[in-house]
Amino acid sequence: MQYTSSKIVFIVRTLFFVLIFCDQHTASEHVDSANITCDCLAHNLWIIKATYTFTNVGEDKIKDSCPQNSTEKKRISIEGTIRTLHEDSFKNISNLVEVVLPNVGLKEIESGTFRNLSNLRKLHLHDNNLHELRNGTFVNLNASSLQFGNNTIVSLESGVFQNLSNVGELNLSKNKITEIRKGVFQNVYLWILNLEKNAISNLEPGTFASMFAKDKFGISLWLANNNLEAIDSQVFNNNYIQGVGLANNSISVLRPGDFNNLPNLDSLHLSGNKIQEVPEGVFNGSRIRILNLSCNKISVIAAGAFNNMTSLSLIEIQHNKLKEWDSKWFLGLPKIIIDASYNDIETIPAQGFQNVPEGSLVELDHNHIKNISDIAFAGLASLHYLNLSYNEIKEWKVDVLKNVVIEEFVDLRVNKIRCSDMGTDVPVLQTKGVLIEDCQVP
Repeated sequence: MQYTSSKIVFIVRTLFFVLIFCDQHTASEHVDSANITCDCLAHNLWIIKATYTFTNVGEDKIKDSCPQNSTEKKRISIEGTIRTLHEDSFKNISNLVEVVLPNVGLKEIESGTFRNLSNLRKLHLHDNNLHELRNGTFVNLNASSLQFGNNTIVSLESGVFQNLSNVGELNLSKNKITEIRKGVFQNVYLWILNLEKNAISNLEPGTFASMFAKDKFGISLWLANNNLEAIDSQVFNNNYIQGVGLANNSISVLRPGDFNNLPNLDSLHLSGNKIQEVPEGVFNGSRIRILNLSCNKISVIAAGAFNNMTSLSLIEIQHNKLKEWDSKWFLGLPKIIIDASYNDIETIPAQGFQNVPEGSLVELDHNHIKNISDIAFAGLASLHYLNLSYNEIKEWKVDVLKNVVIEEFVDLRVNKIRCSDMGTDVPVLQTKGVLIEDCQVP
């Protein structure tokens, strides 16, 4: 095909106009650039109606990557390097609902960057190099998902998230935060606050006191894998917190009243700490439903430590250093799952199960149980399941479960008794659903 000189000039001018429209900024050696994609979305935010992609756009021209007057909801995503979000980076982009900028090398957010984005619902800035979050950065933001995980954030200025009424999920995990001051989360409405895998060793009293639940399910507070050494009831002071994760910290002592200021606490995870003793008065009378104390160094649990926990349905005390099973534990509980496996328990005493609720499931495998009292189960009407496998039991007396209804079975495998040693007692064992090493009954 032959082109006249006038047609060539026309094509060159047209291409020049398109380049100017798509990228009105020429990146200098001092300014990072990236490929910016703006998806126009249907009312269902997962349906993309149109996509606009601009290449080699400087960070000061992000606002030019979306059609400014369209009515569609918009999502901006970036591939490349954008080190700073400026105050006017998103200026005049109407109906912007999602900003997704992971792995772009982001180091700084200027105050007021999101001031006029009233429709923004997701702000995902995880996996970057943010070092701090300053007060005023998120003023008037209405986003329901804020993701800042896996940055290098060291400090949070007081009031940085103040008065955010629609947050929902706030993720600050995998940063380098060492302390949090009162006021950081003032008047924030959310359901998940994720602070896991930081280096937090200090929480100022009142840190969580002024948070509010976004819905009826309350707030889940995740603080696992930090450097906390103690529980302060003035820190954990909130009527809306229902779940607290404190696994893998350095907590060594539990004190009566530590959780009294969390009246609606439903689940508490304290596994992987350095706790040695559980005294009475820490959990009694609470509404806790799930209590995880596994993988500590617990050798002593007070007789009444778990009494009258009327909502408790699961207690995990496995992988500790317990040597005794106390017959006074578990008074006033509902039907429950008790996991006390992987300890050093040697004996089940007389009436050892007198307070265990009817129909409960009890795991006592991988202990060193040698002796079971003839009346260990006296006073117990029923068990759903009893696991005594991987112990050192030499003899199983056929009447030990007299008058006890076993809903599933009793597991005695990998002990020092065998069905072949039980002789005429095997038919009786069959009625109790006992599993022994070289046979399975029923």
